[in-house]
Amino acid sequence: MQPVKLTIFGEYWDSQIYAGRLYLFGLSGDIITLDWDKLFEVFGIEEELILAASAAFQRSDLFYDSKRELFQDREIKQIILKKFDQLAERDLTIPNVESLNPKHQDNKFPFPHTDSQIYRKTLYVSSQSGVYSATCDKKTKNKHPVSTRTQKRWDAPVVAMSASYGCLALAVGDEGLFQMSLFDTAEIENLSNQNCIDCNWTYYSIYGSSHIRSGYLAEFEKENHFEDENRSYERRFRSLISEDTVFHGSGYSWGVHDKLCQARNGCVHIVRYKPWKKPDSELEYMGRLNLAQWKGQVISGKVASFGVIIECENAIVVLPSDDGDAITFPGEPVNWRIFPRSKHYENQLHIIYEDRIEIISFNHDYFVNQELKRAGIKVFQPN
Repeated sequence: MQPVKLTIFGEYWDSQIYAGRLYLFGLSGDIITLDWDKLFEVFGIEEELILAASAAFQRSDLFYDSKRELFQDREIKQIILKKFDQLAERDLTIPNVESLNPKHQDNKFPFPHTDSQIYRKTLYVSSQSGVYSATCDKKTKNKHPVSTRTQKRWDAPVVAMSASYGCLALAVGDEGLFQMSLFDTAEIENLSNQNCIDCNWTYYSIYGSSHIRSGYLAEFEKENHFEDENRSYERRFRSLISEDTVFHGSGYSWGVHDKLCQARNGCVHIVRYKPWKKPDSELEYMGRLNLAQWKGQVISGKVASFGVIIECENAIVVLPSDDGDAITFPGEPVNWRIFPRSKHYENQLHIIYEDRIEIISFNHDYFVNQELKRAGIKVFQPN
């Protein structure tokens, strides 16, 4: 199944999508906000393709529930697949973003920034001068989609960050890996002094990536507390686990949710992480996938529900969760990102080039056994 692509021309630095809004950081120093839920009206999509369009771009959770049982029926599955294929053939191009009546506002954050995150209705931006935040709640009566009252949260130069469990994981280069509490005490804790250029959450633990030294897993355990009818939990640091322990070799490694990956000698090795198991069985080797040599050295990597995403010197490569052929996007991007912890947009890959942003939706994972797949994080399906 081919992915569905939507292209918006313009010069952008970064993007975020959250709660029905697409935020684009313009190269001219502004933030452009689009009503994502109304954007598709301009394409005049046929009624018979509206369901596929909704699943592709607005409700990535649409088929991750009891409806999956319907896919066991071959005729129903073929009908759904055909709709996605027809949508992929549509020209979803917007030559000029101004035709969408966007909202413009000055960017009050440091620019250009190193990373951005939206977590619990707050936009966080990291830069060489620190970490900043501003609210972006649709329900407030602010004049602008992103509040102009930015708050400086930390003054260290941060390379990358990731939010979960009420914390920001922070990659601070040679200073190592940190985590910052976003509530109550706003405590900042140094988890490792080893070089870290990227970080991602693996359940309640954090994986730190590095090109200079070995990557590592800052492993936490989750403790539940019960008082009367109230239930709470806390994360307790256990230890640092080196990538040599995980992969039995050195390379460039990363991890998201239940999948840990390492690029080494033209292959990507994949390990399933199961922290609820005993220490001697929490790591399960899932095999390896090959990378074509012409794509160059691995620069960075992520994992989404739809597969493993790898930025190489000459292309961005998606190794899909259905074990199909690699999907390659040639060229050098300005920026790219995925949304693995989003409820509605986890199937999207945003790639920004010099003159456009391509928003690519992958929909094959609806038909993949979540318990058995190796490339791609497991999607937990509601009962």
